[in-house]
Amino acid sequence: MQLLQVQDRNQWQDYHAIRRHVLFELRGQADYDEMHPDERRENHFPLLFICDDVPVGAVRLDIGPAHADPGTVRLVAIVPQYQRQGIGRAMMHALERLAAEKGLTRLEVHAAPDAVAFYKKLGWLLVDEDRTTPLLTKQIS
Repeated sequence: MQLLQVQDRNQWQDYHAIRRHVLFELRGQADYDEMHPDERRENHFPLLFICDDVPVGAVRLDIGPAHADPGTVRLVAIVPQYQRQGIGRAMMHALERLAAEKGLTRLEVHAAPDAVAFYKKLGWLLVDEDRTTPLLTKQIS
């Protein structure tokens, strides 16, 4: 398994296809924007998680100005047929390693309510559950 920074046209297509399907289509939303400017901002890292040469997950790590903590985890998605097999856990561990390599010591995520339990199992702490997308944080090393 490997976490790759999206670079070429095919990787961008896979990245957007995973996110569009998992986070928008399966939730009844149709407003996914492949051209959103956040995707290509400096210190924003769109990532694909590859398993046996197949793209199975997508996530973006956003790092603030001057590499300030915390880093922000955005739009975590695992292809449905690969869910509940440890792929999400492996992808998040790889993301934490990448964040630590970039000098971060803490991450935060605004999670979908149905994903809070997943993050808690990985050691994330619920900071604010009163939002539409609850805020969780995790210290990394």
